[in-house]
Amino acid sequence: MESDIAHSIPVERVYSTLSSALSNDHGTRTAAEQQLRAWESDAAPGFIGSLLNVAAEVQAVPEEGRLMAAVVAKNAVGSSWRKTLGSREWSRVPDDEKQYIRTTATAVLLGDPSDRVALQITLLITNIARFDVPQPWEGLLPDLMAAAAEESPVAPAGKQRALTTLKHVLQALRGKKFVISTPTDARLLTEQEFEELADGIQRQRLQLEQQCKALLAPLRMQWEQHTAALLGGGEGWARRGGSAAAALSAIRELMHVLQDFEGIEEAITALLTELQQAAAAIAPLLLSGPLAAAASAAGGEAAAAGSGGDPQLQRWQLLGKNWERLLQVALVTMDRHTFQFAAHLPPLMSLCINAALLAMDASLVHHIRPKARVVLVRFCARALLQQLYRRDFVDGSNSETRFISDLGRSTIAKYRPQLLAASDALDALLAPAQCPQLVEAIVQKYIMLSPDEVAEWEADPESFARNVDVETSPDADTPRPCGVALLECMLERADEPVAAALLAMAAQQQAAPLTPSNILVREGTYRAIGECFPHLRSKVDFNAWYSSELRLILHSSELTGLHGSILRAGALWLVGVCGAELQPAPWTDALGLVVQHVSHADVVVALMAVSAATALLGNCLEESQFVSQPPRRKKLQLEGAGGLSLHGLALSDDEEEQGDTLAAQVDAEFRSHLDAVEGQTDALIGACFALLPRLGEIESMVRVLQCVSSSVELLGDRLRPHLATICSALPQARVVWQVISQRKQQGAGGLARLHSALISTVTHLLLRLGSAAVADSRVAALLFPLLQHATNLGSPDAEPLVDDGLRLWSAVLATSEQLPPPLQELAVQRLPAILRRGQDTTACLKIAEGHALLGGLPAMAPLMGQLAEAITGSLAAAVAMALQTAAAVKQLLAAPPGQDQQQLHRSSVKGFSAEQATESTTAATLLSLLVQLLDQAAAPGSQPPELPAELQPAATAAAAMAAVDFGSGVVRLPALGLTLVEACLEPVGRLLFKQPTLLPALLSGNAEAEIRLLDRWVVLGGARDIAEMFVPSMGVLGRVRRHRAAVTLCSLLYADTCPAMRSPDRAAQALVLGIRAAREQEQFARDQHRLQEMPPAHDSAHSDQLVLRRLALARADPVRAIDAREAVKAAAAKPGSLVAQLHQQQQQQDGGEVAMLATPQQLGSGPR
Repeated sequence: MESDIAHSIPVERVYSTLSSALSNDHGTRTAAEQQLRAWESDAAPGFIGSLLNVAAEVQAVPEEGRLMAAVVAKNAVGSSWRKTLGSREWSRVPDDEKQYIRTTATAVLLGDPSDRVALQITLLITNIARFDVPQPWEGLLPDLMAAAAEESPVAPAGKQRALTTLKHVLQALRGKKFVISTPTDARLLTEQEFEELADGIQRQRLQLEQQCKALLAPLRMQWEQHTAALLGGGEGWARRGGSAAAALSAIRELMHVLQDFEGIEEAITALLTELQQAAAAIAPLLLSGPLAAAASAAGGEAAAAGSGGDPQLQRWQLLGKNWERLLQVALVTMDRHTFQFAAHLPPLMSLCINAALLAMDASLVHHIRPKARVVLVRFCARALLQQLYRRDFVDGSNSETRFISDLGRSTIAKYRPQLLAASDALDALLAPAQCPQLVEAIVQKYIMLSPDEVAEWEADPESFARNVDVETSPDADTPRPCGVALLECMLERADEPVAAALLAMAAQQQAAPLTPSNILVREGTYRAIGECFPHLRSKVDFNAWYSSELRLILHSSELTGLHGSILRAGALWLVGVCGAELQPAPWTDALGLVVQHVSHADVVVALMAVSAATALLGNCLEESQFVSQPPRRKKLQLEGAGGLSLHGLALSDDEEEQGDTLAAQVDAEFRSHLDAVEGQTDALIGACFALLPRLGEIESMVRVLQCVSSSVELLGDRLRPHLATICSALPQARVVWQVISQRKQQGAGGLARLHSALISTVTHLLLRLGSAAVADSRVAALLFPLLQHATNLGSPDAEPLVDDGLRLWSAVLATSEQLPPPLQELAVQRLPAILRRGQDTTACLKIAEGHALLGGLPAMAPLMGQLAEAITGSLAAAVAMALQTAAAVKQLLAAPPGQDQQQLHRSSVKGFSAEQATESTTAATLLSLLVQLLDQAAAPGSQPPELPAELQPAATAAAAMAAVDFGSGVVRLPALGLTLVEACLEPVGRLLFKQPTLLPALLSGNAEAEIRLLDRWVVLGGARDIAEMFVPSMGVLGRVRRHRAAVTLCSLLYADTCPAMRSPDRAAQALVLGIRAAREQEQFARDQHRLQEMPPAHDSAHSDQLVLRRLALARADPVRAIDAREAVKAAAAKPGSLVAQLHQQQQQQDGGEVAMLATPQQLGSGPR
């Protein structure tokens, strides 16, 4: 292996490393891959050249080795040729090596026998072209064009590769960014140097434009030659047809790159004329005649693939591919060069409409290439929507023309005849005389059910229903969404004639006898009207249509068999799509009929009824959002029934009244709809759960479960009277569980979605039905196995289901009056493993809190070690993050004045994340609850129990977090750290209230940390949020916070065991906080009285049992029972010497709250 350049890395070594990278031995392969990555990341001189040298050795290196070399070279060029498109730095690849790579890559592309290797080389050349075309690789485009010429000596495969590579290169050059190295820092360049650089960039732009324009003539010539051979069907038509398609792809990309047609006007005109002529020649062969008949007879996938060795099908397939590329070129040219294309639009549009829509056989629509269908519809749609092809826009009568620039106006004037001709041609297609025929063709050939679909409905109804759902995707390429898209664009351009034709077709079908063929057309018309309903809303009285036709169809007992089901399904689909238009009475009637059809014998009808019910429930949910949100109502009042406007600063009285009337009407409609849904709840949920055992498709089951979830979400607490019906129906959902169990090997994606839907449905039901549902044995038979599977980390679909499982677990806890034994067993089995994983710690800690609230300390005993470890780890991580923040602050303060402070801060610390703060706050909350439960477990009058050994590190971590130095003082805390510090002060305060001597042990004797904690506690405890003035609940929480801090700090003063509290200033601040709390004592007492009157700890009607348990704990909190006035009186009276110091300090200063601490006797008369 030799090359024309000297390689810093020997070729033999590169080849040996490549061979090792293909080794079956894991260690050998890993070491080789690491070496290759190191060479690539370092842009090692000689590396890429050696790779190309290996790829060029066809005789000496096997295909796998050459392929590996090409792939690595492609990736290396993409990452190291230049670092980025916008970089000012060149890689260390020498220029002579780059030249060798360019030359060798072209040779390998044209000569390697392996198409796989050639493909990678194509991508490599494309990567290089992004940077080195037009300079220094000015010969790439003409060389590829010359190699692709029919008369060139290159082998046929090489010619095809040259065209393909040319397409890729042009595609890469679309948004070419020119990068030029500057001799010095750009900020130091003179104006002349800047102009020289700009001139250099402009020269490269012009050079690229000239090279691309020079490609047009030879590309067009080659395409003409190949197309003529394909149309003639002579020798070599298969190869020439592929080359014709490749040439059209290159032309398509060339149209993207070209900015204008200056200098090549005649060539462009000739090309577009020949494109039109070629399309006219291909259309009869593709869409009618013997080849089309053979494709239609072959049917299905055989015709689409052109396989089986049948030359006719292969030729038909090639014609379809070229037809598709022709339309793509036309579409790009119309989008990019709208003015120049206008003259060629009328004949091409007429050909598409007449040949591809009106004349083409309906069966052929389903056999033609999907991309060809899409691009045909897209071309017609873009033409119909193009503003420049509208007469009012060209004439200037359209309101949007006021935004056109002077240059745009002059260009419109220049091409005015062509633009008006294009507009007239499009308008003629939608004229009243032509439009009905076109609408009928679209409905019958694109939208109506095909014979294959009818057969699929009968043979595999669930598969049919799933495919219909897939067609609703905006990226779907099946005939139906393509036809709907074209109809919508026609309505956008000329709504009156198109709507009239569509509604006339519907009226005609309504009067026609119900034969199988007429039923199919009628269903297709339903589908067309429903899909285009936003354009037809003002022209269709859906209430009258429902009463006169759809209701009769759904009530009819004569519509039997498959075609009867097709018509029923179409009517149900329409009700789902347009049901929001119904008045309350017909809406209620329609909902009842929809619910009845959920139990229909035909699975497709049943699933369509489920979808319609979900849509009607969705309408109600939207109404509920309006009813419950005043801002939306105000917005509606401003808009009014007829689009009311402000007309200045305020609405008129009439507009206000009209808005109020409309808002009241919506409220009344929502109440009516909600009553109707509640009346059908038993039937709907029962029918949905009864339908589940009849289904086998995952998507079908998900659809049913989503319908149930929607009804539960809408009804809320109104669902509780239906508990008996739901509990009796819910066991039928076990079929979902059976499907999950039986199909574990079929792929986790669909099963995970099904499992997630089931969990979501059960969660909704539990939260709405309350504790009675959890206690029901029928619910438990589904609930606990579901939780077991969802939280099993060993399951293949565990990753997407654990979150859903933990939400369901939380819902069970919230709706349980007592801790269910299966849940306690589940906690022992699952929580430790999930905690060790470290991804759902917050959810696990919240679940543990629920177990503690319901089961007390006995429920915590088996998990105490793991939970304590999780609490400690979470708080310790928060402390470490806070210390990093402090170090970063110090680094910023010590940085020189000229250094970039923002960059220094970003590089030094990331700061608290919301997830970290939430997790640590949850950990502190759980710790506080455990401490409170331990205190309550002690016998009355006994000494406070020792903190269990497992929890001591957690308590130490909480104290460390409460006292941590963020680097910005005692009070200035990060926004995310403030709530966390307050949460950590809670358990620390509970511990110190019982054991005032514990503070040094919690902070490991760190005196500075003790001072910081106490000062922070005084300030945070005494803070008053402005929201307390306006939100009563915030005022209650504020008084609780101040009371707790005051009582605890006063207990520390009274105990006189904390040296830091002997500081006069700190003691004074603590007493001031106590006096503030004493002033609020009467109001605080009223808050506690209201707390005692709240619901008891056990109330089965309450929606959240955990809230009741928290209230019960709050009522039993000993700190709340202490009178703040007595606490501050005792604290002031105990340390007599300290009070004397305060008096002495008072005499040396004026005013302030310290003056209020006159004597203990004065304090005894009450707070002043």
